Amino acid sequence: MKLILSMLLMLIPLSIYAKKCADFGTQKEAQTWYEQRKKADQTGWKSLDRDGDGKACDCLPGGSGKNCPKKK
Repeated sequence: MKLILSMLLMLIPLSIYAKKCADFGTQKEAQTWYEQRKKADQTGWKSLDRDGDGKACDCLPGGSGKNCPKKK
């Protein structure tokens, strides 16, 4: 049973999993991925828009820099 489950999990593309802003180099890249996922009614896009303003990963280069998480 574990072998079958493992094989099935390997067939699922990694792109279906939610991404985080650190997975992108710029806000524009993140925004493109965000919009594609949202338009296609797929999951994983909400994690990129923490403040709900419709803009993904504001803190990446090219973003507004607003509502960024505080650095520890």
